Parts: sequence; structure tokens; C-alpha cells
Amino acid sequence: MIKDYNEIVTDIIKYSVLGYNRFLTIADSGNVSCRYGDGLIITAGGVSLGEVTKDTVINVDMNGNVLSKQTNIKPSKETKMHISIYKQCSKVKCIYHVHPVHATVYAIQNKEIPLLTSTSKRKICSTAIVPYAEPGSELLANYVCETLKQTGNSIKILILENHGIICMAETLTECFQLAELLESTAKIALMMK
Repeated sequence: MIKDYNEIVTDIIKYSVLGYNRFLTIADSGNVSCRYGDGLIITAGGVSLGEVTKDTVINVDMNGNVLSKQTNIKPSKETKMHISIYKQCSKVKCIYHVHPVHATVYAIQNKEIPLLTSTSKRKICSTAIVPYAEPGSELLANYVCETLKQTGNSIKILILENHGIICMAETLTECFQLAELLESTAKIALMMK
């Protein structure tokens, strides 16, 4: 089912705020996007996911050109990364990039998160680590694409070295659930140590 602009914005607000409230990210970090027409709708830069509103999401094309927005905001600095994923993976409709504490511990250690539970093995299946590059940089977008290519574009979660995670799926509901499950899995793994 194809959603209209307002439905997508409503979903972005819902899962941005929910992720913030569940401590999947803090302060003004993280960004959320969905495909829309020939472009995407993405959260604004410098805005806490806990405070996302219809006035803090922006419609951009697949070159990053702003199509509609409020005059005092700009797209997330990770827009290039989101666009590169959408261009490479046609089945990805939504992207959820957050910085959950326990999963980020593994990102800082440059280690995969052990999938110890039956649920994580079944729903996450596997993850891949993306080498570090400055957040918002073209290099980071390139590293993300290269890592996706190496996995055959079949992976749903990327761990960004020293940074956070990216969850990719057909819906924001699935993206959010993957992020929450990965964070819980990372917490369990750390507790097992």
C-alpha cells in the first residue's frame, strides 16, 4: 500500500518520538526517512527525534535538493547516506538511524553484536560493520554502499563504527522493531560477559 505524504510524516513523527523515548538515541542525534515519490522525506538536522513535528521533516529529491520545507531548517546531515541506500536498495522504503547505548558499545569496539537469542537469530539474521567516516560525509555514504554491496544488499542492519546503527526495511514499524531488538540483544550480550 502506497502512503500519502501526511501518512508518511505521521509515521516519521511517531517512530522518531518513540525511539527517543525508548532511549534509542539522545539529544539531537539520529535521523529517520521514508521514500516518497521520486525522493524521500527526512527529519531535519539539529532537531531532537523527541521533538520531530510536521514542521521539522523535509522532502528532498534523490540528489538531495530540497523540495519543500520550513525556511529555518535544513535536512539531516546524513541525507547523503540515506539517498545512497535508497539508490542502491530498491526494496528499502524506510531508514532508521539511531545511537542506542549498548549497540554503540559494539560499534565503538568495531565488533559484531552476538545474536544470542532465538528472536535475534530469526529476525536480525546478521549485521555488518561499516568502517568509520565522519558523520554526514560523502565517504560515510560510500562506505555504507560498499558494505551493502558486500552483503548482496540483503542485510537489514548496519553497525557504523564509532557511531551507531542503521535499520532498513519496508516500514518504519519494522525499522523501529529491528533497532529495539538489536539494542536489547546488545544489552544481553554485554550482560553475559
